[in-house]
Amino acid sequence: MVNPLTRCVEDYSLPPFAQMREADIVPALRTAMAELALDLNAIEDDLSDPDADLTWESVMDRLEIIDDPLNRLWRIVIHLSYVANSPELRAAQVEVQAEVVTIQSRRAQSVEVFQAMNKLRASPQYDTYTVEQQRILERAILAATLSGVALNECDRRRCNQISIRLKELANTFSDNILDGTKAFSHMAYKRSDVEGLPDSILALLAQNAVKAGHPGATAANGPWRLSLELSAYSPVIECCSNRRTRQLMFDAHTHKAAVPPHDNTPIMEEMLRLRHELAQLLGYNSYAEVSLLDKTAPSVSAVEALIFDLRDKCLAISKVEMAEVADFALKHGQEEPLEAFDIAYWSVDTLFFKDGLLTT
Repeated sequence: MVNPLTRCVEDYSLPPFAQMREADIVPALRTAMAELALDLNAIEDDLSDPDADLTWESVMDRLEIIDDPLNRLWRIVIHLSYVANSPELRAAQVEVQAEVVTIQSRRAQSVEVFQAMNKLRASPQYDTYTVEQQRILERAILAATLSGVALNECDRRRCNQISIRLKELANTFSDNILDGTKAFSHMAYKRSDVEGLPDSILALLAQNAVKAGHPGATAANGPWRLSLELSAYSPVIECCSNRRTRQLMFDAHTHKAAVPPHDNTPIMEEMLRLRHELAQLLGYNSYAEVSLLDKTAPSVSAVEALIFDLRDKCLAISKVEMAEVADFALKHGQEEPLEAFDIAYWSVDTLFFKDGLLTT
C-alpha cells in the first residue's frame, strides 16, 4: 500500500488529510530524508568539480527540487500539530524531529552549495537575474550563513545542538499552550453567571456541556461549559455582564501555560539563553540582531526607537480612552474600580455608545 503522504509529494497534490494516519508520518518523512541525503550528495559531487558549469538551473533550481519533498511533508506535520493535535501526532513528531533538523542542517551547512551560491552572486550572470532571483539567492546565502556554514567544526556542532534543542523547546511551548487551554473549564449552572451572552454562544456552551457529560444541557437552561477556547473565551470576556465570571475567565487565561504542569516559564528562559549563545556563535551581540537580518528594519536601535515613538504618541490618547471607558462603566452600574477583566466588556459598550448603536 502506497503511503498517502509520500504519494501526495510525488504527485504534487494537496495533502490527503482524509486518508492520512499518524502511522504514515514517520515512514514518509524518513523516506523524504533519505532521498534528500542522496540528492544532496549527488549535487555536492557535481558542484565540487572545478569544471562545473554553475548556472541558476544547475544550482538554485536543483536545490529547490531536492528540498521540496521534505519541506512540504514537514509543513504538513507542523500544520496538523496546530489544528488536529493528538498524542499520536505528537509522538510521531518527537520521534523524527531531531532527524529532520539534522538533515536540514546538513543541507544548509553544505560548503559546496554555499561556495556555488557565492560564485553565482559574484559572476556576470548575477546582473542578468531578475530582482526576484537576486533576492532568492541573497536570502539563500544568508540562511546558510545563519545556519553556521562558515563556522569551525566545533562551533558548527554546537550550533546544530542548539538548533535541535530550540525546535524541541518550541514544540513543548506550543504543546503547553494547547494543553493549558484544554485543562481549564468551568461549569456554570446559574443563568446569572452567563448573563449578557448571545443565544448563539449559550447554545455553543451548552453543546460543550453535553460533550462533557451533561446530556440535558440546553442554551436556555444550562448548564454551560466555559473554556479558554477562543470561541468560548472571547464572547464571555466581551459580553458577559457577570463580573465574577469575567474575572474567573480572565485569570485563567492570563495564567494559561504559566503554572505547572504546563508552565512555559523555564521553556522561555532556556530559549533565551540558547538564542543568545547562538547569536554569539554567529558573531552577533544579540539574537535580536540575528532576527533582523531577514527583516526590513535596519537595526535593533531603529526598532526600539519606533516602539518608543509609538508609545509616546499613543500613551496620551490611550489614557483619554481609558478614562472614557471608566466613566461609561461608572455611569452604567459598575461600582468597583475598573480592572483588567472589565476593560474588554466595557470597551465594546463604549464604542457602541459613541457610534450611536447603544443609547442607554
